[in-house]
Amino acid sequence: MFARGSVFVAENFIFSDGTKGKKLLVLLNNPASNDPYLLVKTTSKKHSKPDTPGCIENYHQVYFIQKNSPFFIKDTWIQLDDYFPFSQKTIQKKLKHIGLLPGKTVKLIISCFLTINEQDLSPKVHSYIVPKITQGINALANKFNKR
Repeated sequence: MFARGSVFVAENFIFSDGTKGKKLLVLLNNPASNDPYLLVKTTSKKHSKPDTPGCIENYHQVYFIQKNSPFFIKDTWIQLDDYFPFSQKTIQKKLKHIGLLPGKTVKLIISCFLTINEQDLSPKVHSYIVPKITQGINALANKFNKR
């Protein structure tokens, strides 16, 4: 079992142009035994993306991590506009676990992902990322904060 914020490498990732290469992926959830692993892709290709550290909610929908951060030797954008469910079997066969991002960074990435995708996530997928107990605690905290 791997924890949210785990970083994986796909050695033979097939890119949209048909070429193959390495691709880093980040785990968004803490999967239970039968839950899918929800992963997001990363890119070091800047193109027109801003390089302001943290959540970039606009058109690009990414979380930017500066080079020389853990696991990312280049400036890296975690692409939060889409996620990919994988089975545990696929993770074990096709991906290599290379480490775990710092807890604070993981919380910021998850928060950014939820902000960007809150309108599009099914309740089931949302529950994989935000466990029911956390949802209950957040609802209770919001109730008391409104007073």
